[in-house]
Amino acid sequence: MTTTAQQGPSPLRSLPFHRVLGAEFISSIGSQMTTLALPWFVLMTSGSPARMGLVFLVQILPVPLLSMPAGLVVARFGARRVTIIGDLCSAALIATVPALYSMDMLPLWALLIIVALLGCVASSYLPAQRMLLTDTIGSDESLVTAGNALFETATSTARLIGPAVAGLLIARFGALNVLWADAVSFVVSAALLTGLPRTAPAPHPPAAHNMTEGARYLVRDPVLRVMALATLGYGALMPVVMLALPVLAKNRYDSDPHVAGWLLAAWGGGTALGTILVAWLARRISPRRLAAAGGAGAAVVLWLLPWDQPVTTLALTVATSCMFLPAVTAPAVTMMMLRPPEHLRPHVVPVFGGVVFLASPLAYGTAGLLFEHLAVGTVLTAVAVGASLCALPLLKLGLSPDRS
Repeated sequence: MTTTAQQGPSPLRSLPFHRVLGAEFISSIGSQMTTLALPWFVLMTSGSPARMGLVFLVQILPVPLLSMPAGLVVARFGARRVTIIGDLCSAALIATVPALYSMDMLPLWALLIIVALLGCVASSYLPAQRMLLTDTIGSDESLVTAGNALFETATSTARLIGPAVAGLLIARFGALNVLWADAVSFVVSAALLTGLPRTAPAPHPPAAHNMTEGARYLVRDPVLRVMALATLGYGALMPVVMLALPVLAKNRYDSDPHVAGWLLAAWGGGTALGTILVAWLARRISPRRLAAAGGAGAAVVLWLLPWDQPVTTLALTVATSCMFLPAVTAPAVTMMMLRPPEHLRPHVVPVFGGVVFLASPLAYGTAGLLFEHLAVGTVLTAVAVGASLCALPLLKLGLSPDRS
């Protein structure tokens, strides 16, 4: 349901919102450097895509498993407090990796424990970040859609800058030394969020049955159900594409970390451009139609990825496919945040996040094995087929009349 925007200066221009965006941008730059540095370290030291996929799987797996208790944590302690604590915990865990490696105390099992703890922190941190948006800009549907798009702009711009810089730094200083920058970025993020206005605490402690009711609402509502299923599909497919990028750099482009960095930067650059477009279109096109257009566009372009091609055109294809994804994710998150009754919103969002992340661990683990036994082009063709199937229900939803 859409509410009427308040008169006066836009909340999107307020200092609290800019601080939230700044914190997300800075922490995401560090995280995106780690997104290249950590799997590159595992891939180059072990030579195994399966082990690289295992690291991704273990880090993502706690997010869906802990999504329901994570919602209780956010509802009980508030989005701002959970986000700040998450920043500080993430900084400490990330710094532990290069510290242990420098002392020759980083076997694979220890690395897996660290990344699993990072996933546990992320289970509450990710939904808290989204709820922090409504704390700063209110609940007008078009504003929240635009706010989510700008939030994704900060993240995707970091995806453009972080991997490209990481590729250069890895070649000069080594992969694990890049992680120190990620640890510092989380500390800066926590500092930016400190002092933001606090929201009123819940009058009663949240109950576990509210999470169950949130899950039931997600299943019963026809619009949210379609959005969740389609987003679940993309959540299973796009990690395969991301994991394919360092494998392509290793197999087709002479194990060049610069190529891996530029491919991940193209991912972030395309997403950044898409988020800017979504922020502009949010007040002109309904969230359903944005999602339908984004799903269809991404599906079409993903058919170009399996081709054996120069790195320049591959990067352009990656960027173009990712340009359409924010048109799916920003409207989906907006509807999850605003469509449920207000008392269920802190519980529907984590359930939705858990649904999306449920597919990611399986995708990372399966993709690592697939890349060891199948050609990369074969796997990417299957991704294009899956994306086309995900786009169909979104198109049907986008062509149907809008209902409150």
